[in-house]
This record gives sequence, C-alpha cells and structure tokens, in this order.
Amino acid sequence: MRSFKTRIVTVLFVCSIITVSMLFYFMLIFDDKKLANNLINTSRSVIVVGFAELRKENLTLCETYEKKVKLKLTQMFDEDSAAAGHHIDNDDDDDEKSVNENYLGNFFESLKSDLQPKQEDSSNNSALNFKNKELKKIWSLAKKWVRARQIIPEKAPELSLVIQALQHSKIIKSDVSRKGTQLKLLLTLEGGQQALFKPRRYPLDYIPDDIYAGADRHNGEIVAFHLSRILNQRYAPIVASRIINVANEIKPVASPSLLATFVPQTTKSNKTLECFYGECYYCNEYELLCPDESTGTLEGAIILMLPNQYQLQKLRHPWQRTYKKNLKAQWEMDSHYCLSVLKSNSLRPRVLDFVDTAIFDYLIGNADRHHYEVFKDVSNSALLLIDNGKSFGDPAHDETTIIFPLLQCCVIRNQTYQHLRRFAFATDSSRFNLSSIIRQLLSNDQLWPLLTERHLQALDRRLRMIIATIELCFDTYQRNYVLKN
Repeated sequence: MRSFKTRIVTVLFVCSIITVSMLFYFMLIFDDKKLANNLINTSRSVIVVGFAELRKENLTLCETYEKKVKLKLTQMFDEDSAAAGHHIDNDDDDDEKSVNENYLGNFFESLKSDLQPKQEDSSNNSALNFKNKELKKIWSLAKKWVRARQIIPEKAPELSLVIQALQHSKIIKSDVSRKGTQLKLLLTLEGGQQALFKPRRYPLDYIPDDIYAGADRHNGEIVAFHLSRILNQRYAPIVASRIINVANEIKPVASPSLLATFVPQTTKSNKTLECFYGECYYCNEYELLCPDESTGTLEGAIILMLPNQYQLQKLRHPWQRTYKKNLKAQWEMDSHYCLSVLKSNSLRPRVLDFVDTAIFDYLIGNADRHHYEVFKDVSNSALLLIDNGKSFGDPAHDETTIIFPLLQCCVIRNQTYQHLRRFAFATDSSRFNLSSIIRQLLSNDQLWPLLTERHLQALDRRLRMIIATIELCFDTYQRNYVLKN
C-alpha cells in the first residue's frame, strides 16, 4: 500500500512540475507576463497554443477547424442581423463607421496616386521611350526602396514610373531561367535591370485539378503584388503586366540556350508561330508556349529582380505540405503543432510573419508556399512574398489548411488585425472592400480583367473567414494574448 501511495505522489509531483514548466515556457515564449501570472494565480490547467478540443464525429483536424470557423461566422452574421433588426441607434457605431470610411478613403487615394502615370503618353503606351539615363535612375530608385522589412515604401509616388519601365523598356537580352518548376524567361532590360517574365498559360476562368496543380498564373502574380500593398505587407517584388512580341523582342536577343528550345509551328492558315519551351523542371518540347496567332505576342507578368546586394536565404516552411494525398504532415493532425514551431522560431518576428503570410496566401488561394525566403545575413528580415503564381485557382474553394498558422497559434499582429478589420467593416456595396479596391486600382491595367468576378467575390468571402477565425481566438484566449504589438 505504501508503495502504491508513493507512486501516486510521485506521479502527481511530476505532473505539477510539468504544469509549472509549461506555464513558464508559455510566459517566456510569448512575453506575456501578465497573462502567465493570471494563469498561475487562477490555477488553470496547462494551456497550449491552438485549439485543444477533442475532435468528435471522426472529423479531421481541417474539418474540425472549418466547422468551428463557419459556426463562428454564422454567429457573427446572426448578431449583426439581430442588431439591425432592432434598429438600434448607436452614435458610437456611426462614429466608428465614419472614422473607418475616412481612413480607407485616404488609404485608397494614397495607393491610387502611386499608380498615376508621371509621363505623358501622346497616343499609345507602347510608344513610350525611356532614355538609358532615365531608366538607370528608375532602377536605382527601386533598389533604394528595399529594406529589411520592405520592398517598396508605404508611400511610393514613383512606383508608376517603375511599372511603366517594366512594361515598355527595351529588352536587350532574353534567356532561360532554370530555377523552379515552371517556364519563365530571364530578361535584361535597357539600363541593365534584370526581370523575370511569367507568360500566360491559361484563360482566367480555368480551374486546376488541385490546389497546387498546374502552371503558374501570371494574373496571380500581378494581383498578389497589389494586394500586398493593400494589406500593408509590402514584401512582394514589384510586378507589372507586359505584352511581348516574340519574333521582334525575344528571339533576336535570345541566348543560345533559349534559342535551342525554339520549335516553329505552322498553323492551319499557313502562318508560322515562334514557339518555345525553355528550361525548367517540367519544361519539355511537347508543351510548347506559342504566341497569339493574330498578333504574335505573349502576355504575362514581368517581375523586377531584387538588388544583388540582398542575397536570399531559402528555408523550409514549418507548415510545408507533403504533396501526397494519402500522407498528412504533422501540422495537419496535431492541434498543438505551434508549440513545436516556437521551439525553433521566435514569436517576433518569425511566427507573426508566418501568420501574416498565411492570411495573404489564404486570400489569394496560394497553397504552395513550401519554403520561405528571407534576406540572408539581414537582421529582422521580413518573410518575403516571392512566387505567388499558384494563386487564384478555384474561386469556389477556400483552402482552410492555408490558414493553419493563425488557427493553431492564435496570435496576430495588432496592426494587421486592425487593418483587416477596417476592410471587413465595409459592406458588400462599399467601394472600400477588397474586391472593389482591387477593381479600382487595376481597372486601367492593359491586361484587365485580371480576375473573374467570382475570384473578386472570393477575396471578400475569405476576409470574413479570417475575421471569424480571429474572433474565435478571442473566445478561446484573452485579447491581449492574441493581439501582439
């Protein structure tokens, strides 16, 4: 009997030690001493990051999260409807709406002014001619913008010049780009600036078979860049739309490597098209890229390369997929997975960066961020939003697994939350919801429409899901734990 009692006491002692250790571990990681003290004083059980519920009904973790978030969204909608039904006059709400509208109005005008052309165009945009000296100044300016936690500044009135230069400056060399799985060209523009060109492969309404299947989508790269500005996550390389004549602009200045992949094709109307397949992991001569038969042009996204002095470091993303349908990653099964991430990644800035990026990727539907890139040997580097080509696939599908960093960690930058909340506050008819702002900013783009109406509606719907997720975190934890400065 004494031996049995001794074992019981030992087990209880070990459990108490583990409990206290976890509480202090929680306190040190999240730097929330007040919250940790509250937990200790109230003798609450060990709190772990994420939703620690027991899953019922044989649901997967993803299905459990979806069910909880959709239930919360419905609850929020019912509460709003009930308040509207009672016709409650609340001066505070009216004041908040007015302040919100003013903020979004000023913010939108700032975004819009940065895109206003600074050079007069007499008749045709393609006729714009930049002098070599002007181009060097423009490229130099874009390089000076780059910092540890920005690729472009919050206010960039010269952004329109950079975009015009990307769209219209002369191509002095074209080459293959061997990095990655997708076909893209490495272009050298007049003034010595290098850029990547991702050509259009699909019509806008094409829906791939899987969330990360198919070729990169040029429209996704363009819209993602502008969305990064809208979200105040200015870590995406500058992207512009461009229309290129293959016979006149690409082939005459092509490298031997690129020329070797040209395979001219004769159409039914006996017209020869300058087709090529380039070099990449999936590139082959049976999947040729051909210009438009009537114009001989390719349309696509042209991406400004980052300055050479900023070397990139590529790291495995903690929420990386297995890319195997029958094999789930640990994070897809473990609701406490964020704890293991925190063992090797600091909360500030990295885990908060993971959450910001997950929000960005969820909005655009990008489930392919298997690695992440930061500036090598640059302290406090942002997580860069590079390679967004797998975005805007199926507008009807909201891939919950993308938002797992937020769901499992339940932390978010306060400034991110406040910024998102302002857009979510806007009504469907408002000119300041995400879809309306994208439409207004890019309606003059030479390739507009860049998104279908269904893709635009998906942006607003997914934002509401994100807000519901954050509200669910508020229900689970204290606000000062969820929101981080």
